[in-house]
Amino acid sequence: MTKISTIYQEIASFAAKTNSLERLPAEVAEVSKEIMVNAAAAGLAGAAQQDGHTVTQFAQNMGGNGRCTIIGKGLRSSPVYASLVNAVLIRLLDFDDEIVANGAHPGGAIFPVVMALGEMNGISGPKALTSFAVGCEVYSSLQALDNGSNNGGDASLQEQTGCGTFSAALGATAAACMLLDLDEAKTIKALHLAGAGGSPAHSSPAGAGPESAYAYGKAAMGGVMAALLTQQGLDAVPSLPAVLPESDGGLGLGTPFDVLSPGAALKLYPCASQAHTAIDASLQLVQQYRFSADEIVEVKVGVTPPALDSLPYPTPANGWEARACISFIVASTLATGHPLIDSFSEQTVNDPRVRTLMDRIAVDASEEPTALIPYPSSVSITLRDGRQIHHRAEFARGLAEIPLTTEELDAKFLYCSRYILPPDHIEEAITRLRDLENIDNTTGLFSVLGG
Repeated sequence: MTKISTIYQEIASFAAKTNSLERLPAEVAEVSKEIMVNAAAAGLAGAAQQDGHTVTQFAQNMGGNGRCTIIGKGLRSSPVYASLVNAVLIRLLDFDDEIVANGAHPGGAIFPVVMALGEMNGISGPKALTSFAVGCEVYSSLQALDNGSNNGGDASLQEQTGCGTFSAALGATAAACMLLDLDEAKTIKALHLAGAGGSPAHSSPAGAGPESAYAYGKAAMGGVMAALLTQQGLDAVPSLPAVLPESDGGLGLGTPFDVLSPGAALKLYPCASQAHTAIDASLQLVQQYRFSADEIVEVKVGVTPPALDSLPYPTPANGWEARACISFIVASTLATGHPLIDSFSEQTVNDPRVRTLMDRIAVDASEEPTALIPYPSSVSITLRDGRQIHHRAEFARGLAEIPLTTEELDAKFLYCSRYILPPDHIEEAITRLRDLENIDNTTGLFSVLGG
C-alpha cells in the first residue's frame, strides 16, 4: 500500500515546523555545535593542502562579491564560491563528521552554507544553528533512503527519487532556504532547482580526496544558488511526485534526528571510518605489549565484509588511496602510532618500513557485523620472540558509540589549525561556536575562521 507524497513537500514542511531554536531538541543543538567545531577544524586542515590552494585560487579567479570568508585563507569570496571552497576544504582529508550508518557527511555540505549566508546577512546564532541542524537531518535522511535503510531496499523508489545523487544538495538547499526566510512554497521551488542539478553528492570509491571533496563542494554551492535564485524570482516547474511507502511515514525527519541515532562520528583519524576499530585494536596492542614494528613476523586483521568493501585498495598508489587501504592503515599505525594527517603523505605511503610491514599483513572479512556492532575489527600479531597477541575492538573513539570528549575535540581543532590561526583566534572560534545560541550576529564569528 502506497501513498503519493513529494519528498520536497515533506522537507519544506519539516523546515517550516523546525524554524526556531526552541523547536529543536536541546541535545540536537548541542551535538550540532560540536559538528560545527569539527567541520571548522577539518576545513582548517584542508586549507593547508595543495588541493585546498588550488580550489581557493579558482574562486579568486572567478571574482564576485567578496563578503564571505574562505576557511584558513584570509580571503573572502561570493557566497556561491565560498560555499564551494569551504566544502572542499572540510571534506578533503576525510577528517570531517560522518553518519557512518549511511555514509553521509553533513558537516561538509551544510556548514559552508551556514557560514556563507550567515556571514553575508549577519544572521543570528540561533537561526544559524537551527538551519544547520535541519539541513543535516534532511541530507542524512535522504542518504539513508538512498541506501535502502528506510524502505527495505526498494530500488524502484531510489530510481524515482534519485535521492542518492543529490541528497547533500537538498540538505544544503533546505538550510539555505531557512537562512533566507523562504516560505514553504518557495522552499519547494528551490528544492526542485537543486534536484535538477545532476549528481553532486556521489562519493569516490575511497570516500575521500579531491573527487569526493569537489562533489560536496558542488552540493553546498548548488544549495546556495538554488535558494538565492528562488529568492530572486526564478521559478521551478514541479516534477512528478515520488512514491513513498506508507508504512515508513516518508523520510521520518526528526524522529529522531540522525545526529542522535544512529549518531554522528567526529573522526579521531583522517581516514575511512570503517578502519577505525582496526586502528584502535592495533594501538591497544602496542600500548599493552610494548613492541616495535621490527619485531613483527605476521599480522592478521579481521574486518566485516561491508568494511572490506569500503576499503578497496590492496596497495595504495598515493595518499588518497592509503586512506582506504586497511593493510596500509594498520601497518602505519603499528610502525608510527596514532594516524595523523602526515601519516597519509606521499613520503609515508612510500616509507620502506611501512611497505615492508604491509607485506606481513593478511586481511580477511572474518568479522560479522550486527545491528549494535556494525564494524568490529580484530588484530592478531605474531612476534619474533614467539608471542602471539590479539585484540578485538568493537567500537572506536570518535565514532558515535564512543564520542570524542570536549578536550579531545579541542585538541583536534588545535592540531588542525596550529599553523593557520593565531592562538587567540583558535580559542575565540571554539568558544563562540559552542555559544552559538547566544550570538546575535554570526558575521564576526565566521570571519575569525579565515585566519
